[in-house]
Amino acid sequence: MKERIQAVRQKLEDEIAEARYEFEVELPIRIEEARSKGDLSENAEYDAAKERQGYVHLRLMQLQHRHKKLSGIDLNDVDPKTVGLYSVVDLKEVESGKEYSYELVLPEEMDIKKGMISIMSPIGQQLRGKSVSETVEIQTPARTFEIKILTFTNILGEKVES
Repeated sequence: MKERIQAVRQKLEDEIAEARYEFEVELPIRIEEARSKGDLSENAEYDAAKERQGYVHLRLMQLQHRHKKLSGIDLNDVDPKTVGLYSVVDLKEVESGKEYSYELVLPEEMDIKKGMISIMSPIGQQLRGKSVSETVEIQTPARTFEIKILTFTNILGEKVES
């Protein structure tokens, strides 16, 4: 699991480097070029470059914050008896009896077709910290339903059963 976390960290570092280069190098050049064309009150290029600068600055701050949080993950602090990051959770919908499995992953790794949902999604957040045999009410934008946790494999690769 450390490798997966490191891969996401590296992806974030790459995105940070790209955003920083655009913010510190490319956008100042675009802004200066637009400024040199005269009246700024009717200069669409200048307005677009300044708007992009604001967007890139916010994105850079988000990426840096996300990287900092990710760097703070310590596998030694994991509670192996509860659902958390990288848990593969086997669930049963109480009303319909339908069974399914999800892996709770970082938002950057989410792939619903592969059964990988973000730990930050409504379902992920409501499963986090729960134990085997617990029934959990899941609230999504589409509906509210109850599921029972049948088993799960934790981040350490240990299967937890009732």
